[in-house]
Amino acid sequence: MVNYAALDFGSNSTRVLIASVENGEINKISKKHIVTKMAEGISSSGDISENALTRVTEAVSIFFEEINKHEVGGTFAVGTSAMRDSKNSLEIKKYIKEKFNLDIEVISGTEEAKLTLDGALYDFPEDQRTILFDIGGGSTEVIYKDQQTVSSTSYQLGVVRISEEALPSRPVVDGEEKRAVELIDSLILKDGMNFSSFDFTQAIGTAGTFTSLAAISLGLETYDNEKTHLHTIEKKWLKEFYYKLRKLNPEEIINQYSCLDPARSTTITPGVLIALKLMENFKINKLVISENDILEGLILNKVLN
Repeated sequence: MVNYAALDFGSNSTRVLIASVENGEINKISKKHIVTKMAEGISSSGDISENALTRVTEAVSIFFEEINKHEVGGTFAVGTSAMRDSKNSLEIKKYIKEKFNLDIEVISGTEEAKLTLDGALYDFPEDQRTILFDIGGGSTEVIYKDQQTVSSTSYQLGVVRISEEALPSRPVVDGEEKRAVELIDSLILKDGMNFSSFDFTQAIGTAGTFTSLAAISLGLETYDNEKTHLHTIEKKWLKEFYYKLRKLNPEEIINQYSCLDPARSTTITPGVLIALKLMENFKINKLVISENDILEGLILNKVLN
């Protein structure tokens, strides 16, 4: 059986999945993430910083130690919002190629949405009318799928972007929160699909904000993806949790929620606010968390297609 590795150079995290595929089934060997905040500072400078590149390089070095333990027949890598937006993404690609012999494919928001959908819906019934949310560091993908159509929008909303542009203070400051809410709502209304016409039977959330929320909602002491996968969170709980979270600084967040990756302590607050506003704008009362995402979608597409 051939093993494959997929890497996601995301705006907030760099991640890897090592897995094999047999008869359309993914057999996961290892899945890891490291918060690298590649998008940090892009809003002001336009470039991926040297510090961010150092963090990413260290993460990829760690990942290749794991990849090299397995007989990998193919390695695939994608770059998303930070690499789409930065002026120096070609230099970053060249550097990673020279250091790791790894080609990064910088994909569009539409391509990102398709891969995320393919991955997230793995383990779900195919005949459902679905709306999917993927909150990243620099962008948020919203995808609607039924048996006939797939529609997607990539919003310029992400946990790093909102932290830098509108909501930098922890605990949250009222004026900044007001500006963040106005920004989120305006972008959803300006750039969004005509979601009022969608009739969906299930709503799904994927990626770090939603999976972290699942762990916190379950009251886990340590993160367990087998427990968070397919867990349901409700809008009422999310709203109550946000109003607790907004009063905390990063150290207090780490101390109160041991299941949360400490590196997410500065970005979980804007992530939860984005999640709450998505549920409100799309009139969703509950959604299911999927631990599968763009990495599973990338391997499925590269291997099966």
